[in-house]
Amino acid sequence: MLLVLWGLAGTVTNLLTGRVLDRIGSRKVIIVMLIAVMAVIISMPWSGTHLWSAAIAVTVWGACAWGLLVPQQFRLVTLNPAMAPVLVGLNTSGTYIGVSIAGVIGAAAIPIIGSHNLGYLASVMVLIALLVSELATMRINAVANTKGIKAAATA
Repeated sequence: MLLVLWGLAGTVTNLLTGRVLDRIGSRKVIIVMLIAVMAVIISMPWSGTHLWSAAIAVTVWGACAWGLLVPQQFRLVTLNPAMAPVLVGLNTSGTYIGVSIAGVIGAAAIPIIGSHNLGYLASVMVLIALLVSELATMRINAVANTKGIKAAATA
């Protein structure tokens, strides 16, 4: 049932995220969702002690983790609409590579940090994703400023 909640939350969020993007922009949505994912992952040892709290955590996790796809793809398409199919395809490939590598990193980390600490490692990875996203925003804005155009990444 928890897996169903996770998937349903992700589906609903993907369907609704477009409306939110139009109001506040992709950057803010990405930041909020990454912070929410990080908070849920860190809180898993406590939220997993009861079924009701695990259901809430898994729902927020699914909503935010899968909800990141829409603003990320929106951001990429906005950067270069003519290259949208290539950019979205590369993003999807990068997502699948990241999921594959995560399993390898997690398996390698278990003997070192223990399985009970994998959430902390995962939250560090999400923090790195947030930092890379912000660095990309700064780079996009710098390039846009040199060309004298409004940067789409600030929205």
